[in-house]
Amino acid sequence: MTTPRTLILAVDGGQSSTLAMVATTDGKIISSGFAGPSNHVDEPGGPERLRGAIDKSTGEALAKISAERDAVAGICLGMTGGADMAGEHARERFAGSNVQAYYDFVTALAGASLAQPGIVVIGGTGAVSYGRLADGREVKAGGWGFVMGDEGSGYDIGRHALQLATQAYDGRIEHTQLVERVPAQLGVADIWGVQQLIYSGQMERPEIARLTVSVMAGAEAGDEACQRILASAGRDLADIAIAAGRKLGVLGQPIGVYPTGGIFTAGHRIRAAFEQSIAEREPTMTVHSPAFPPIGGGLLLALKAVNGELTETVINNLRETFPQAASSKHQQREQQG
Repeated sequence: MTTPRTLILAVDGGQSSTLAMVATTDGKIISSGFAGPSNHVDEPGGPERLRGAIDKSTGEALAKISAERDAVAGICLGMTGGADMAGEHARERFAGSNVQAYYDFVTALAGASLAQPGIVVIGGTGAVSYGRLADGREVKAGGWGFVMGDEGSGYDIGRHALQLATQAYDGRIEHTQLVERVPAQLGVADIWGVQQLIYSGQMERPEIARLTVSVMAGAEAGDEACQRILASAGRDLADIAIAAGRKLGVLGQPIGVYPTGGIFTAGHRIRAAFEQSIAEREPTMTVHSPAFPPIGGGLLLALKAVNGELTETVINNLRETFPQAASSKHQQREQQG
């Protein structure tokens, strides 16, 4: 007897964790599962880590509802890295299912815009924008990595915080609270302790990006150097949104822009500068809050592939059953214990 294919799966695979989510074909979310990181596929052990994360997260999500893989009608994966490899593995594991595999900026836009045309700007440890039109044209701007780009990202903000802290410590610029706030956040006595952490290899890019916390705290306390860093980051992120619009050929035409990622949700100053910069330079672009995070975009794309269209009923079911904490993989994991 053939098992009815009544389920949809989405996977959001990233640098720190992998989240899988199961929904019925009418859009009702019924389960989720977690695993460790699934990127850096070019490193030793990377392919095995990616496949293992996909298997663990999807297996956990299906096991919670006592379902087998052959009940899955469609699966969509949004990956920080290794999208092609992830798709190939999913096709092997979910034979007979409709399988889509993309880089996560594709699912980020789909979730933000309800699978409609638009431009998404993702501000996290890195920074990238992605735009897609109804005719299938798509472009990317930014996302060049921490050496060649990623202006406006958490890493970029953290790096500027370190530079201004050392400049103020030397007396090259006026004092900034970063001289005290950065060491305090890192649990060392002073800037010299920070230097030792960095150059001994104890601090990696995510830890530097988290210095955004000190910058935002300083900005709220009135520190002008911190306020300038955040305003600059907002303008830099607006730059890559407008660049995507230019590459799509839609400047001067109405199009939605969706800011997403921890940089935008951690405080109001970056988003305010982002919105102001776009309004002043490209007023036909309208900034909207995302409808769903990337995992929601994966569900929408899988539902659209299986059902042929996205009805209001399906979208409303997804909205009503979507776990609030799922906007952050870490938050939902903590909530579920």
